[in-house]
Amino acid sequence: MPSILLRSPITFEVPGRAVHAPMVHASVNGVATKLILDTGCTDHILTMELAARANLSVEPGEEGTDAAGASVESWSVGSLSVTIGDLIVPLDNVVAFHGPEPFEGWGIGGFLSPQHLHPTANVILDLAGDELAIIDGEPVDVGAELIGQHPELRPLWLGREPGDTTVQIRAAIEPFAPVVTMLDSGGKATEFADSAVPDLGTDIREAGGRGVSGTQVHGSVVTDQFLHVGDATLPLPRLFVRPSSSAAAPGLVGMDLLRGTVLMVG
Repeated sequence: MPSILLRSPITFEVPGRAVHAPMVHASVNGVATKLILDTGCTDHILTMELAARANLSVEPGEEGTDAAGASVESWSVGSLSVTIGDLIVPLDNVVAFHGPEPFEGWGIGGFLSPQHLHPTANVILDLAGDELAIIDGEPVDVGAELIGQHPELRPLWLGREPGDTTVQIRAAIEPFAPVVTMLDSGGKATEFADSAVPDLGTDIREAGGRGVSGTQVHGSVVTDQFLHVGDATLPLPRLFVRPSSSAAAPGLVGMDLLRGTVLMVG
């Protein structure tokens, strides 16, 4: 039988507004904070501002690259434990960086990589019921319980793409071929590289999402598209087409489609 290790509410609220990213309330070395649940993160990341308040030791790390392809200065925190609800969660290979300017005022102290929260258990981002859960058990059994809890939703079992530590699958914009596509709970909108949807871009130029460096990606917008994923076809009212030179996977499914779903990562 599956064993529930953690159930904790997900919030989208910061002072004065709502944001697109799912967050959990957590404690780092006794300091309360909110951490974004970001399946697009390869590592757990804390802001240097939180690291300082929590008296964490940091060492200079390798320069990283954000989703916009910009260089980001980083520091190594190493291993530490984060408390979420009643569960103490050990984290390895934690990285720190200077957070975007709004984070400190919003009480956001960094990002958790959900797929790296537990070495064996299933991590569930219930973006329909606004809950984070960690459940130990066979994926089929845990999946069956989730289907029972959400009979209104259609289950999709998707194979992870090998060779990457984010959550990547294969998906396609009709009528183009499938490409490696990240399921990105930290991303605001669904976007595909222009190489994955050749000649689909329009003259409607627009700024897309920002990387943690503050760098913004510019591309074009097309409307009324369809996304093929597994054996499902999903209407996509709005698609951002970005340059292939950005650092992200060719495809990215953001919270415009993920909100209202339940994502289970083994």
